[in-house]
Amino acid sequence: DYAFRLDFVREMLRYYAWLNPGLTLTLNGEKFRSKDGLLDLVAAKMTEEPLYTVVHLEGKDVECAFTHGNGYGEEIYSFVNGQNTTQGGTHLAAFREALVAEAREFFKKQFDPADVRGSVVGAISVKVQEPVFESQTKTKLGSNVMEPNGRNLRTHIVNTITKELDNYLHKHPDVAKAWLEKIQSNEKERKEISGIQKVA
Repeated sequence: DYAFRLDFVREMLRYYAWLNPGLTLTLNGEKFRSKDGLLDLVAAKMTEEPLYTVVHLEGKDVECAFTHGNGYGEEIYSFVNGQNTTQGGTHLAAFREALVAEAREFFKKQFDPADVRGSVVGAISVKVQEPVFESQTKTKLGSNVMEPNGRNLRTHIVNTITKELDNYLHKHPDVAKAWLEKIQSNEKERKEISGIQKVA
């Protein structure tokens, strides 16, 4: 006595399509296909108009995409070898670190990390040889290297993303301007809330 949870299966197929651009998956005649990978994933997960075009970056064994909305907090989807790591791990921490590092470097200001990442919607996917997970369910990556005795995972991700993002921002000044305005807006809001809390 069993039944398929089709909504769950559909969501899995959407993720597989986003992680494998060009691959077509078919479920009961319904096709799942993505042309632009994680860019499509971020666009699909946005519940409002993005503040700027989704930034899509690719490097060796690393792919990421992100933009900002007007919501609160961070909404970042992370994957290792096609596995959705719902609890994040080393790769997610490195992605978050890279965004802050590049914002500080590009805009020449020591922004608060929360102001840089506030309202971000993004995704990161990495390919790791022999990954080590922190739980049996493989929902959190614990690896420190990209391959046995190889590149440091955190360093590789941060260096790849900051380099690719720096190139992107120089080529797309409109995106850089929109991101800076969002960071400044987050900073202003945070300081106002902090002031209210002090008064309270």
